[in-house]
Amino acid sequence: MRVLAVVLATSLLTGGCVANSYRIPNSELQKLAQQSPEQRAQHVRVIQEVNETDVPAAQRVDGDTAVVGRVEVEVPIGGSGPRPRTPVHGGNVKGGGLGSLGGNNGGGDGKAAAVAFLVIAASALVLIAGIEGSRFDGYAQLHPMHPVHLIGRDGSYQVVPLAWLDPATAAWAEKAIVKPTEGPWHPLERAPLSREGGTYSMFAGTGQLRSVTGELALGPAFTVQAGYFPEQHIGIVGSVFFGWRDNQMNRTLFESRYMLELDALPVAAGIFHAGLYGGAGFAYRFEDGFDGGNSGSSALAGGAMFQLDVNTRIGLTARLGVTQAHDETMRDILVGLAVY
Repeated sequence: MRVLAVVLATSLLTGGCVANSYRIPNSELQKLAQQSPEQRAQHVRVIQEVNETDVPAAQRVDGDTAVVGRVEVEVPIGGSGPRPRTPVHGGNVKGGGLGSLGGNNGGGDGKAAAVAFLVIAASALVLIAGIEGSRFDGYAQLHPMHPVHLIGRDGSYQVVPLAWLDPATAAWAEKAIVKPTEGPWHPLERAPLSREGGTYSMFAGTGQLRSVTGELALGPAFTVQAGYFPEQHIGIVGSVFFGWRDNQMNRTLFESRYMLELDALPVAAGIFHAGLYGGAGFAYRFEDGFDGGNSGSSALAGGAMFQLDVNTRIGLTARLGVTQAHDETMRDILVGLAVY
């Protein structure tokens, strides 16, 4: 955790802002290539980069720049992509660019280690949410002649006006970059919540924790998750749960769970989303004051999820869950942020 703290501190100092360049997704690029030059410039999907892609500066256009037709291109046999006959910049382009607590600790020691872990996890959430929340992911209006920097799969490069984009060029390009400094730039609306790709989340609330004596009572509960959504509605995440409370001896009962979870959020109505989750893994109970208070078992968990869009990258999420562990059933209610 000390290493993680150093990495986090470094990230806070060096990575707390986003770039002034925007990527056009490949699917959007191919769609734009099918539209007329004037139509395609009115509503372009752009995603602000965290680390700026290193491309040469292009000549800026302004509102008075005339829209001219595309020059002919030739595609060499066996070549790496379309090559405009007008001069372009050449060369290759560089892309811009938390587990078990270990040991047989008692309840008090486990709680102390969990608190340290949670402080680091919460700091990471603030950092990631700050960066992702500040990125513009949505639609912008551009000039038809706005320069589009295109990088092929082999690293080759060309820059063309948006109006000159054709299906062959769009298919050749692996990455397309536009910059607000190179032409008129009018941000329109943000895109709806998008979950595809990596995700990091943290939730806090209350959960039932059962003592080795059979006593069931509430205590603070926390879950930290990280994983991947291959598509908008389905995700696979690793989940770490910590909960604790005082037992009948006024000593600490500490519970930890480590699980692999499947999330499904198929219901959407505007900014409201709902679904279910289920997971399996292991649970460990460390309880001070009783002989035999420490135990471990397999664990199964499931429940309902509810989510509200904050913006394209962040969802305010509530979880109502039930966990079966130590041959007992426990429930929890958690609320927090999920960042995608």
